[in-house]
Amino acid sequence: MTDSLRVLMISDVSPLAIEGGGERVLWEQASRLVKLGHRVRILSRSPRDGLTDTVERQGVSIHHFPVDRRSLMRFFVSSIRETRQAVARILAEEDCDVLHLQQPLSGYGALDPDRARDLPSLYTFLSPAPLEYISRRRMTGLHRPGLIGRAGQVTLWAIERACLRRATRIHVLSDFSAGQLWKLYGIPSDRIVKIPGGADLERFRPAPDRRAVRASLGLPHRSPVLLTVRNLEARMGLDSLIRALAILRRHVADVLLLIGGAGTLRGPLESLAASLGLQEHVRFLGYVPEQDLPRYYQAADAFVLPTRELEGFGLITVEALAAGTPVLGTPVGATPEILLPLKPSLVFREATAEAMAEGLRGFLDATGRDPEASVRLRQACRRHAEMHYGWDQSVAELEDTLQRLAQRQANVQEPSAPCPACGGLARQPDLAYLGTRYLRCPECHTGVVATLPSADSLRDHYECDYPRRFPPDRVADPRTELFSSILDRLQRFQPPARLLDLGCGGGHLLAAARQRGWRSLGTDLSHQACVNAHQAGAPAVQAETAALPFRDGSVEAVLLINVLDHVLDPLETLREALRVLIPGGYLAIRIPNAAFHRPWIRFLTSLGPALRWYGWDGYPILHVFAFTGSGLTRLVQRAGFHVLEVRNSSFATEVTGPPQLGLRAVLRWLPGLIGAGAASLEILSRGCLLVGPSIELYARKGSVAEREVAL
Repeated sequence: MTDSLRVLMISDVSPLAIEGGGERVLWEQASRLVKLGHRVRILSRSPRDGLTDTVERQGVSIHHFPVDRRSLMRFFVSSIRETRQAVARILAEEDCDVLHLQQPLSGYGALDPDRARDLPSLYTFLSPAPLEYISRRRMTGLHRPGLIGRAGQVTLWAIERACLRRATRIHVLSDFSAGQLWKLYGIPSDRIVKIPGGADLERFRPAPDRRAVRASLGLPHRSPVLLTVRNLEARMGLDSLIRALAILRRHVADVLLLIGGAGTLRGPLESLAASLGLQEHVRFLGYVPEQDLPRYYQAADAFVLPTRELEGFGLITVEALAAGTPVLGTPVGATPEILLPLKPSLVFREATAEAMAEGLRGFLDATGRDPEASVRLRQACRRHAEMHYGWDQSVAELEDTLQRLAQRQANVQEPSAPCPACGGLARQPDLAYLGTRYLRCPECHTGVVATLPSADSLRDHYECDYPRRFPPDRVADPRTELFSSILDRLQRFQPPARLLDLGCGGGHLLAAARQRGWRSLGTDLSHQACVNAHQAGAPAVQAETAALPFRDGSVEAVLLINVLDHVLDPLETLREALRVLIPGGYLAIRIPNAAFHRPWIRFLTSLGPALRWYGWDGYPILHVFAFTGSGLTRLVQRAGFHVLEVRNSSFATEVTGPPQLGLRAVLRWLPGLIGAGAASLEILSRGCLLVGPSIELYARKGSVAEREVAL
């Protein structure tokens, strides 16, 4: 049983007027916290002029403050001023244990009063306020285009940035939103709490008789019915969905699309549907009342999410899944996070009309061919929602977070992590890379992520996510050249014999080794990678590097190419490599060089949000561990190897830039320049200064007699 909390929720939107996800999240959190026994008050902007009374609803006290809507500047200033005054007044009447902030204008005002400044606070970040503002230009009189709109965008960025920096912790609903926090505001992951949104699993549930539901809504029984419920605005991608329907209708003649929602684009969207001859295939439902939503979900064969941008989570997605309705969505925002674990084919390959038509046709064809599989998918949708996206589960996690904040447990312990290289502790704050905080060992300067991932999350990443980003059946020419270079170097120590490639990917290095006469075998965490390796003629087994399914002394060479910095226990991986090697066998390692990447990360990160937004700070590379040449040497020696050589490695990837910045041509000469500079320093320092982007290490397992002498 947890202690009862006094929570003051502060928001720019009112739960009395549910118009979108912000209002729904606010109300579900507040009302369910009250049911758990907590005292919750909401302070929000008045949804209409003249409403400033306190309203009691299901045990939640809702206070409203007025705003001046006559101009954008007056709106901003009055929102902040009125919030500040209201918070001071409310806290003077009754104190609270924790502040829960929902949006930037009211949040900025709430964090200013003396009484509130010392209170712990949680800021719920649903979507970036400046990007939301620009996406809604011309939707209202306050969402202005041109210079005034840009000024409003910059002002919102500065206000939200101040809120995020002052808040004790930041709550996001998705990894996508956490990435936006890093790109726009430089907020690292150790300040972020991820608690997904949810669905009311009692309200949204599969219908016992879908035919009866369709009949009650006046929908045809046999025709495929697609549903989407969106604000009828540009970023929702509804025009692309209508164009996709025109393509789909050539193959599925009786398909029907239901579009629920209101907005400024209803007229243009209706005209588009008419111009494409879709009058009988598209129905505009207008605003769908909350009480009718479950029936529409239940009636549809699929819910379609055609979003172009800013899909921070998608409550409507998990509501449809809870109703047992498959959701097909664009690969935008958090949609892939929700749908890919359920079924990868539910995510369109891109947000175009052609890709949506292709995905919908495949889905409807599969449904028609195998009705039983369709039933199983609907059941899986419901289970997926029950396991991950119920509001009870979400609010329980929120309750735990608020309890810890109220008890001042957010910053109790200084983070530390074991250093695999020297056995010490990495505790010195080092840098933040793509939103992840790194610590550095004061003894050997090895870097470690501040919060190590779990074994399950790492396994899921390399089994599911990594192959999607880097398909194992493809290999670039520079990487093929790298494989040849490593094999050339290895053969200076060991003629072709038995070779084991740990983390072999699609087996391209294995195939190159077999052509040279090596009897090669590989392992990888990804089942798909092992399948691709077999297809390439290179046997591979699915296994973890720290638990190899091979007998002692079974191979002459072990390769760890761009693997050792990814694993949870590099020392145990090397000891496994030592075990399977014959006495006198050889080890080859390649990893990114932290001595090169660290300064670049610091420099690029410091250049601000514009550079981070385009991903330029991601060109340096760090993974779970960041090794320098000296740190890697200590690690390999600690595992029991004799280090023979440490050297700069050649480039394995082409340096390309985002096309928006137009710098690809400029960057073509960078690999050669960097490589020449690193090689010069390596020669002049006689191998002591290794500053190339990657390093290679070659080592040997001693004989029994040599190891006895070493001991």
